[in-house]
Amino acid sequence: VSTKFQVRTYGKHMFTCKIVCEYKKKLICGIDIESGNPPDEPRNVSCIQYGTDGHPTCTWDKGRLTHINTTYVIQ
Repeated sequence: VSTKFQVRTYGKHMFTCKIVCEYKKKLICGIDIESGNPPDEPRNVSCIQYGTDGHPTCTWDKGRLTHINTTYVIQ
């Protein structure tokens, strides 16, 4: 069995597949899908470090909202 469907809204969606056996529904599989925008390239990156042993502190403009968990790494 297969099916196709369009996810038209942002956020987390859960889809399940169930069978009916003797008037009871039984879950046989499922999937969680997170839908959103890809992250924009960070802009206006600025870093400052106080002293030679200090840790740098950076800020940037992340761009548009992704609607999904997004992690940024500065290298």
